[in-house]
Amino acid sequence: MNRANPTPSPRRALATAALIAALVGLAALLAQCRNSNDVLGVGLQRGADQASACTRDCQSTYKTSIKNENNLHFANERACGTDKTCLANEEARHDAALASIKQAYDNCINNCHSQGRGTAGN
Repeated sequence: MNRANPTPSPRRALATAALIAALVGLAALLAQCRNSNDVLGVGLQRGADQASACTRDCQSTYKTSIKNENNLHFANERACGTDKTCLANEEARHDAALASIKQAYDNCINNCHSQGRGTAGN
């Protein structure tokens, strides 16, 4: 090998260019100051935010459903007038509807707690 020859071989020039490109790319990635959770796509807060939003949605739906059921119950009682059988049937219907709404709320909340659990390996 002739050290006096300053002209590098094309193979060596290509390797040097690739090394420089890799270093520039690495510098660009490291210069972005990102949290390691963001880089990995896993954030502790993100899951907590999703669960909180889900819980709020469940509560909102529950409150709306209870309000609508109570309004319907009141209208049905007024329609029954003084008919004892009608009032008793309406009371039973109303109790069953409230129990159903509560069960749907409980299911919704339980679903919020299991969101984000994957099926890795299945």
